[in-house]
Amino acid sequence: MQILEDLYIGEVRPSERCGSRNRQHVKALNELVKVEEEFSASLNDEQKKLFADFEDAQREVSVLTDIETFTYAFKLGAKIMLDVLTDSPMKEI
Repeated sequence: MQILEDLYIGEVRPSERCGSRNRQHVKALNELVKVEEEFSASLNDEQKKLFADFEDAQREVSVLTDIETFTYAFKLGAKIMLDVLTDSPMKEI
């Protein structure tokens, strides 16, 4: 079970792969950076601090949402595999 060993030693890191190889994601990320730089340039120091606090809070919400989505998707995938392997009906998670 190589995947379990890789998971244990930290070789499996899905969060590092998400979107990084997708042209559409790269394009959207570049646009985000451009707009953020333009927006930040229009702010005074107090507004920049407030915006940085907003970004930190948004990032935290995003991480928590990503963890919840990953956990749900992993459980769903496992239940699908269990259903396929055992021919038993899948219960909702």
